Amino acid sequence: MSLQKEPTFTPAPSGVRLALSLAVLVLLGLNLRPLLTSIGPLTGELRDITGLSFSEVSLLTTIPILMIGAMALFAGRVTTALGYRHGIGLGLLILTAGLIVRLFEPTSTSMMTSAIVGGVGISLLHIVIPELTKQQYLKRLGLVTGLWSAALMGGAALGAVATPWAAGLLPERYQAMGSWSLLAALVFIIWYLPINRTPVASVPPRHLLLRAYKTPRAWILGAYFALVNAGYAGFIAWIAPFYAEFGWSAQASGNLLALFSLVQVIGALILPALSRSQDRRPWLALAVLTQMVGFIGLSWFPNVSPWLWSALCGFGLGGAFPLCIVMALDHIDNPVQAGRLVSFMQGIGFMFASLMPLVTGWFRDFSGNYTFGWQLHILVGVIILAMTWQFNPKGYKGLFNSQE
Repeated sequence: MSLQKEPTFTPAPSGVRLALSLAVLVLLGLNLRPLLTSIGPLTGELRDITGLSFSEVSLLTTIPILMIGAMALFAGRVTTALGYRHGIGLGLLILTAGLIVRLFEPTSTSMMTSAIVGGVGISLLHIVIPELTKQQYLKRLGLVTGLWSAALMGGAALGAVATPWAAGLLPERYQAMGSWSLLAALVFIIWYLPINRTPVASVPPRHLLLRAYKTPRAWILGAYFALVNAGYAGFIAWIAPFYAEFGWSAQASGNLLALFSLVQVIGALILPALSRSQDRRPWLALAVLTQMVGFIGLSWFPNVSPWLWSALCGFGLGGAFPLCIVMALDHIDNPVQAGRLVSFMQGIGFMFASLMPLVTGWFRDFSGNYTFGWQLHILVGVIILAMTWQFNPKGYKGLFNSQE
């Protein structure tokens, strides 16, 4: 078989252009989580207006995460069809439309429509941006990926803390959830300015494509990633409503969610940096145990130190996410194949993780409290720990082969 030409990578910009492109990348990252985290602080008011049950409110978080996972399975086709520039532009435009819906008096139908439309926009951005950064910043990939992750988590914190504040300034408090459309629209305009240049998408040759669904290990990684991210999905959906039932204001409970997101950034930066060998298992175990302590506190001692429990959950979940991705990349040396494996893992993982807010919402509806939901996260942590030890890097060789 004659080998085809390897995909080419665009040299990273330098100087002023580099600073501008990284600033745009940060602005893009800030847009990806307010659709999700702006709901929690206003859950009580939203339920009063729409009549939604707790399990129905959970769909506002479940649907976008589910769509991120589903579309990740088609990552290569999306980039090939749209390219980087129009793929990101279309994602921002659709996200803006989904958020604009929330500027009007909410109904159950309008909120679900917003979740679906906004979820499509976020999904497009989730697909295209990582591929763009890999091609444009190959020599700075670690630094740029860290910056992107920090912006994404920072956007989650911003959505949680600024939404209750904006609610107090607008004519109707619910309009704060739709006010994030202004940020998305602004970044859309900036994205198409002539000064912002993007490379042409590189299409990998067929001999480098990996059919991950044919390998058992890919499915195991997908299940592992789903369990790791189930804690995140459940936490951001319910931590603010949970403490609202203890009499916390929307602003105070939003601040708690913001703390979680900010500590996530710390965990995402520190734990992967400490994991210097290919054996990521000890650091993954540390991350899982840390978040389990946080969920134990929420289950049995919620009023003892809520800020500590949120910080522990944030550090553990923040560190586990990038470690899981790096561990998947460790399985394959070829970067194109490794990228396909990670896309498959994230696709399966996000789809199943998206169900956690719905499940915990059902528990809340039937039991009248959140305790069973937090305890479910502890059980999930035990399962993750049991799975972690099978990822011995000495056994990676030969698990994946080049496929025609």
